[in-house]
Amino acid sequence: MNNISVSITKKDSPNRIKRNDGNSEWENRLIDWCTYYRRNIHRFIEHYFGIKLFPYQILWIYYMSISDSFITIASRASAKSWLIAVYACAIAVLYPHSEIVVVSSTQKQAGIIIQKIEKLKDEYENLDREIHKCYDSSNKRECSFYNTSVIRVVSCSEGARGHRSNLTIGEEFIIMDKDKYDSIIRPFAFPRQVPYAKLDKWKNLPAEKFKQILISSAGHKGAWWYTITADTIKRLTLGENVGFIAFDYLLAIEHNMKTLDIIREDKKGMTLVAFQEEYCNLPWGENGDAYFKLEMFERARTVKKAFYPQRNENYNPKKNPYDIKKKDGEIRVISVDVATRKGSGNDLTVISLGRNFPTSDGYIRELSYMESHSGENIIIQALRIKQLFYDFDCDYVVLDVQQAGIVLYEALGVVTKDEERDKTYPAWTIMYTNDLKDKTYEELKEKTLASDALEIIYTISATSKFNNDIAVDFRDKLQKRMFNFLLNEPDAEAYLLASNAEYLNFTDDASEKSWYLHPYVQTSCLISECIGLSLTLNEGLIKLKESSTGRKDRYTSVAYMNYFVSTVLDPKIRRLSGEEDGSDDIASCVFW
Repeated sequence: MNNISVSITKKDSPNRIKRNDGNSEWENRLIDWCTYYRRNIHRFIEHYFGIKLFPYQILWIYYMSISDSFITIASRASAKSWLIAVYACAIAVLYPHSEIVVVSSTQKQAGIIIQKIEKLKDEYENLDREIHKCYDSSNKRECSFYNTSVIRVVSCSEGARGHRSNLTIGEEFIIMDKDKYDSIIRPFAFPRQVPYAKLDKWKNLPAEKFKQILISSAGHKGAWWYTITADTIKRLTLGENVGFIAFDYLLAIEHNMKTLDIIREDKKGMTLVAFQEEYCNLPWGENGDAYFKLEMFERARTVKKAFYPQRNENYNPKKNPYDIKKKDGEIRVISVDVATRKGSGNDLTVISLGRNFPTSDGYIRELSYMESHSGENIIIQALRIKQLFYDFDCDYVVLDVQQAGIVLYEALGVVTKDEERDKTYPAWTIMYTNDLKDKTYEELKEKTLASDALEIIYTISATSKFNNDIAVDFRDKLQKRMFNFLLNEPDAEAYLLASNAEYLNFTDDASEKSWYLHPYVQTSCLISECIGLSLTLNEGLIKLKESSTGRKDRYTSVAYMNYFVSTVLDPKIRRLSGEEDGSDDIASCVFW
């Protein structure tokens, strides 16, 4: 067989072989070759297209071809999109009248497949002979073949309704909306329509099965990709005709698609969770003894619009172009967990910005923005906090004044000059609350050098009892669904593409894209920290312990903010609505 060469000429060529030019021996040989290549699609790709495949790609293609449903979870740089293009072309050639649909979350992402097919067409002569025409415009993205097969690419959206396919490939299905996929994409399924099936001789043949292939990198366990992937693996073990395969970054290194140095550089600009998802191909979720459960956060990730601070390079002194207008009764809080030492093994300074909306049951919390810093000196940190405070139009500051916090408190207590923005910010000082001892209040007040400082800082001096209380209260508010968070990154990107014209202009700019996704990524980091915290008891008090590779700085910053709202803001609104204060009950109740 290896000595056989196949040559097919273009449709409009006079040398094209016609059916009546052949004989029975030729037809039998053609049937044998078609059968052989349909059962060994990887060999067809190498023999006829002339495309050299790596061993893992051969394995991948073979199992995709023999499975009715197949899922691939593969790391970045494993050539997922390229292989989709190659496989789809092979199916289109080997199965005339095929209607293949490749689905992506957005039109732009979908168009990448057509671009890869066009490149393959230019590089491999026999594939070029099979393809009639490729279209890549906003209105039409498809490749038609001389044998009437067609490959279409669509986005997972309302505009995709009405298509049909005998093979549907979901590319990066993890970022698709499940409801839209189920209601719009799944109904595409139908058997391949071939002319011979209409002949009396073959009319009783069973219809060909529809095939579905889903491909993506890993993500968090609370999303739908994990459920359908786990179900597919279970069905595979029960002997059903489904398939699953997974690859991590070592594959890319082995085949020189990425070098270790490049991956190390990529890792520097990524969070631990993002690196584990994108390169290590590891889904993430809570520990078995986690105090906070992933579902508590996933059901609360409903906030679409993030806040963004002003950029110093194009600062607008009149108005923040990324501002979110305050609602009636809304109170905004900035909460800071302080660190000054630099290094991966040391703490981060985390600054969280929250919106709080009044209800008769207390304030509904909403985390709008978060940023982290490592090793910045106190003067720079104080300046950044004031920039964010006024950019966000905040009302209060929550600050731990132990250790490095007390130095930061003193830095906030003087007038601050912002050279980059040409602004001057007033001094701040401690605010008085009923739970604050008079002696502590006077001592901190004296540390404020300015005489007319704004009394807006809620100070925290953490103890074992206090750490117990903030953990209990934060979990309580999560359970009562009184805390909302920004969307996960895939949903956030879909939202930004649909609603933010500026983001659309920057989708090819990695730094700009990162800037827009930053608040959503930080939220994912927060959740990862929280579900990685293990519960221990120390003299009857809750102590949350991070893993050996984890942190809890983001958790601490947000838990401080939540506790301030619970103990200072909530009692005020309950008094206004005629209810009891109830703030003394917070520390004494543990919600299991």
